[in-house]
Amino acid sequence: MVMTDLATSPGPAGRYGMRQAVRAEVTKIGSIRSTGRTLFATVVGTLLVTILATNSVRHHGRGQLHGFDSTNQSLTGLTIASLAIGILGVLMITGEYSSGTIRSSLAATPRRPLFLGAKVAVIAAISLVVGEILTFSCFFAGRAILSGRAPVATLGQPGVLRALLLSGAFMALLGMLGLGLGVIIRNTAGAIAAYVGFLFLLPLLLQSLNAHGNPGRFTPLAILANSVAAVVRQPNQLSATTGFVLMVLYCAVALGIGAVLLMRRDA
Repeated sequence: MVMTDLATSPGPAGRYGMRQAVRAEVTKIGSIRSTGRTLFATVVGTLLVTILATNSVRHHGRGQLHGFDSTNQSLTGLTIASLAIGILGVLMITGEYSSGTIRSSLAATPRRPLFLGAKVAVIAAISLVVGEILTFSCFFAGRAILSGRAPVATLGQPGVLRALLLSGAFMALLGMLGLGLGVIIRNTAGAIAAYVGFLFLLPLLLQSLNAHGNPGRFTPLAILANSVAAVVRQPNQLSATTGFVLMVLYCAVALGIGAVLLMRRDA
């Protein structure tokens, strides 16, 4: 991983603000060689999973499709995107710690809340754009595969556009969650392990405990799959609004803890 050294003078302190900090973060993330390949692999992998998931439904009889949620089925591939975008958020900060460029970055942007705020703005924007593109691409790809073989949804049907927009925005929240964990842990492997554990392992652990009240519904992937991306309401699951707000709180806690630690720790 190669990152641009930003040990240049920030100029007069009074003139260095969010715009300059965001520009620096865009330059840095663009200098990471794996960024483009990661985003390309994310798009391909997400669409491939959606194609496989929707194609498998074509072989079901009409009697097996009662209450079928074609929108939710088409968004199955977002599981791949949720992993990749979160890891991108992790790398946006841990890459600087591993390469040592964090020192020059903080020298260029000595106001650490501004430094973190610029990273949040950039990863949120990238994740949101990629997330919305993937969400609508999956929807139309799944609709094309299912057309004539299973009930399909349209953007004008109640809840469909909401599911698509919120699912894309959910990708932005996952990117910020990854960034928050990266700021807290400051180690690439450790932060990715924590992110993967929170997304994939924690739901399995809660399921294996067979706890009452279905606590797994409060985990990010369950919120995405069963609440945010669902048009047909799933029993014993959170509503889309409740699930989305809960995910916002997860991100706020991770970024809040990260901000406090960033202010208190040395580079």
